[in-house]
Amino acid sequence: MNKDRIMELMTRKLSGEATPEELGELQDHLSADAVTGERSKVLDQFWSRRDDETHPSVEENLRKVLTGLGLPGPGMAEVVPIRRKRGWLKVAAAVLILLGGGAAVYLGRQKEMESVPIASLTEKHNAKGTKSIIQLPDGSKIWLNADSKLRYPEVFKGRTREIYLNGEAFFDVAKNPDHPFIIHLANGTVQVLGTSFNIRAYDNESVVETSVATGRIAFIPKYRTLRKKQDTVYLAPDHKASYTFTNEELTTGVTSGKEDKAWTEGKLIFRSMTMEQIAIELERNFGKKVVFLDEGPKAFIFTGSFSNNSLDEIMYYLTRSKDFNYKITNSELLIAADAGELK
Repeated sequence: MNKDRIMELMTRKLSGEATPEELGELQDHLSADAVTGERSKVLDQFWSRRDDETHPSVEENLRKVLTGLGLPGPGMAEVVPIRRKRGWLKVAAAVLILLGGGAAVYLGRQKEMESVPIASLTEKHNAKGTKSIIQLPDGSKIWLNADSKLRYPEVFKGRTREIYLNGEAFFDVAKNPDHPFIIHLANGTVQVLGTSFNIRAYDNESVVETSVATGRIAFIPKYRTLRKKQDTVYLAPDHKASYTFTNEELTTGVTSGKEDKAWTEGKLIFRSMTMEQIAIELERNFGKKVVFLDEGPKAFIFTGSFSNNSLDEIMYYLTRSKDFNYKITNSELLIAADAGELK
């Protein structure tokens, strides 16, 4: 392996100057060296944490970068910026971390954090039909949706603030650049410093979605296929990432951050959703099991918005636009094509 060539390619990549051919060559080098490849992933994942490139002292900027990553500060290691263009301070830090072994220190500490027993965390579990608001010890606020579970420590310790989510939640994270906020999902990770955003990550659904209302976040999907390289997607306001983990497909697009958090205000918004998809939302929000007595109504498509409406009101308006019938009991919502089936 030619480390000088890897250093040059990493420099060009991180400063935004690499050509597609050079990016391909770099990937080949990293694929051939597992250790260096893992270190490069860490750099990619945490790259956006440093915004300060204006200070004239290289060593001071390097120290800030490494501290932000939770790594030891630089000593007398030789750091040579190959190109003194935009981003050269970042490049110098990258070279030091990549070739100096700093990332290995981070990876070791990351594994140590992952070994903390979840049983020692406080757990909040919302049943279907129940929502709640949680105030975390750092001042962050979380709106936890129905049929969702959150695990978090009573007091955050160490250099990161880490919690675990199964379900849907809207986060308003207190800003603290020295202590990144990390949300662990079954099929990915979301990392922020201080911002507001929505995450939908139910264990029994095949898609993880996260969208930004304010600030910026990083979403890192969890791949099960070894041949897949680790991706990090950085999202700005009104943008979202969707990760389908059954086929390991990651997409990004434009969204409405306001609409994505509408559920925190008692609103339900359906955009070209089938009745079968809407039934899942109704079951979670109202706590009644939805039973289709016919297959036909499942395929009906609806677009609409409801604000603090009852289940009966929502169903009444839906049946005004499509020809089907429903019945609400103490525990179930029955849907049928023919009203006779509901007697």
